[in-house]
Amino acid sequence: MYELRELGDHYFGLCLILTLTILAALKLLNPWRLNSLMYFWIRVRHTEVFNKTFKLNRAFSILTFVFRSLVFGVILSIFKDKSFYLSSFDGKVLYYACGFMIFWIMRTFIESSIILFFNKQEEFFRIIHIRTLNKEKTAFFYCCLINSLAFIGLGKISSIIIASSYAIAVFVIHLNMIKLYFKHLNVMPVYIILYICTSEIAPLWIVLHVLNF
Repeated sequence: MYELRELGDHYFGLCLILTLTILAALKLLNPWRLNSLMYFWIRVRHTEVFNKTFKLNRAFSILTFVFRSLVFGVILSIFKDKSFYLSSFDGKVLYYACGFMIFWIMRTFIESSIILFFNKQEEFFRIIHIRTLNKEKTAFFYCCLINSLAFIGLGKISSIIIASSYAIAVFVIHLNMIKLYFKHLNVMPVYIILYICTSEIAPLWIVLHVLNF
C-alpha cells in the first residue's frame, strides 16, 4: 500500500513531474530551445541572433516561461524562509510563480508600449530574445541544483547564498544587455537611458517595495 510520508514530499513530486513534463514538451515542440536550456554553459552568440531571420512566434515560448516561473517561485520561497528542505516545495511556490507571471505580463506590456515609441521593434525584440535565452539557461542550472539538493536540505547561510546568487546572476544578465542597447539601437542615448530606467530599474524598485510590504 502506497503511503505519503509527508505533504512536502507530495508537492516536491508534483513540481518535479511538472518540470519534467515541460522539458518533454519542449523536446517534442521546440528541441532547439531545449538544447539551449541544457547547454547552459554555452553563451548566446549575439551576432548570430542579430544576423538570422527573426520571428517573434519562435522567440517566445510559453513552456520556458512557465519553467522560469516555477524556478523563480522556488528560489523566492527559499529566500523568504531562509531555509531549503523538501517542505520548501509547498503552495507558496505556485503563489510566487503566479505572481512572477503577472509581474512579467505587466512589465512586457509597459516595455512593448515603449518599444512602439522608438519604432525599433525588431532590434528591441532581438535584444529581449537574447536576454530571455540567458535567463532560461540560468533557470535550468538552478533547477538542477535545487532538485539535487532537495533531499539533503540546506541551512540558513547556504540557502541565502543560493537564492542571492540567482538574483545576482539575473542582475548581471540585465546589466550585460545595456551595452547591446547602445550598440544596436540607433536612437539618442538619452532615450535609451530613459528606457533602461523605465523597463529595468522601475520594475525592480516596485518589486522590492512590494516584498517589503
